[in-house]
Amino acid sequence: MKKSNETATPKHSSLFAGTMSNYLEELYDYEKWAINIILASFILLFSGLFLSFLDIENPLTEFIYNYYLDPIIAEETSDAGYNTVNTLTYAFILAMFVVSLAALLRFLGIDSSDYSLIALFPYVFWAVFGEVVEDAQMFDSNLAPFFVSPGIHFQTAFWVITAGSIAYILQKKSKSEKKLEREIELLSSLLILLQFFIYVSSISNSDKVTSQGIDLSLLLIIGIVAIFVPQLLNKSLKIFTPIQRLVYSVGLGGSLIFIGALSSYATHVSSDQLVFWPVIVVIGVPSLLAYYMYIVGSPAVDELSSNGLIAGILPGSMTEEDYLALVSPEKDLIESLRKKAIGASPVVFLAVSGQLLDGLATWIGIDYFNYKEKHVFSAWIIEQFDTAAGFVVIKLGLGLLIWYFFTISNFENRQQHLRLLIGLAMLVVGMAPGLRDVFRLALGV
Repeated sequence: MKKSNETATPKHSSLFAGTMSNYLEELYDYEKWAINIILASFILLFSGLFLSFLDIENPLTEFIYNYYLDPIIAEETSDAGYNTVNTLTYAFILAMFVVSLAALLRFLGIDSSDYSLIALFPYVFWAVFGEVVEDAQMFDSNLAPFFVSPGIHFQTAFWVITAGSIAYILQKKSKSEKKLEREIELLSSLLILLQFFIYVSSISNSDKVTSQGIDLSLLLIIGIVAIFVPQLLNKSLKIFTPIQRLVYSVGLGGSLIFIGALSSYATHVSSDQLVFWPVIVVIGVPSLLAYYMYIVGSPAVDELSSNGLIAGILPGSMTEEDYLALVSPEKDLIESLRKKAIGASPVVFLAVSGQLLDGLATWIGIDYFNYKEKHVFSAWIIEQFDTAAGFVVIKLGLGLLIWYFFTISNFENRQQHLRLLIGLAMLVVGMAPGLRDVFRLALGV
């Protein structure tokens, strides 16, 4: 896979002739609205909690507990409740967060290429494996609540922000590329080691592990290997920027630690409890779809790249109105290759395949293993079809809509972070619950 340029500046002047300089620090009006909505939401939340702390009865506190906090508390007892209000709220806040974060990343000058998405990809597995370890009751009572929603999301964000911030500071201060590379490698291992101590300590002291005498040898072996991932993958990690490298390494190392815990659990339980064919289907079929999209679209991406072009990303300060009114050979080339090239982007093929993965996991879990769907809208869809197989069709349709959205969208140069985060959000809301479901199913937890 070739690494595209960070910005889509073309070689031919005709495509960006007449455009103005691009001020990356300028906020769009919708970004200002999103930031204000996020701030207002936090103010309302903490106001309600503060009034509860003062033991003052009020509608705001009652609303927050009824629709948000009580379902979260219930999830700790594996009896979580989603309702229409919190589902719509979470979706809306996620959209506002994506817009706000895109503005922040642009302001900080963080790389907006597809490689940033790849660097964040291990955290999908980090969160999934961590949740499955909690589902298997392998964490002690102190840490277990942090592996259900929303604690798991805050934890994931903590490690991403910590790794990214450290790398950002080091990159700003460093004057030697080789020294920076060594520092990134060392700090990656130290952050993985920190995860090892935190999570292995909790697992080894949990009631489930101590009462059943679960052998943690595999956890220790895989965990020790995880600490040295930055060294073992040193050459392959050179495709990343320093920030991407540290973020990716910490996420991958942490994921391996949880894989070690699940491996120890799998060797402890009866083989009759383990069912692996759903994992092969649920991961294998979407992987084939992603591979097909990449292979079909790669020649189109290469042809555009050789001309300094990227489908869906406008050069310089060109707006979509400028692009739509433009008549040029470069635009004709982009439009002729757009559909295939868009599908070859990790932002798109991972989001599309993630939707299919979730659909397959839900179908197999419900129709073959008697699991129940706890999300409000998903449960309603399944009820309409009278079979979870219909959910696979809906998810495929949603994947097609995601591909179509990126196909018709023209992101301005300073909207590249927004493009990246939209794809990441679509990836996470599809792939993460699907992976959690199928691994829970495989281990019988």
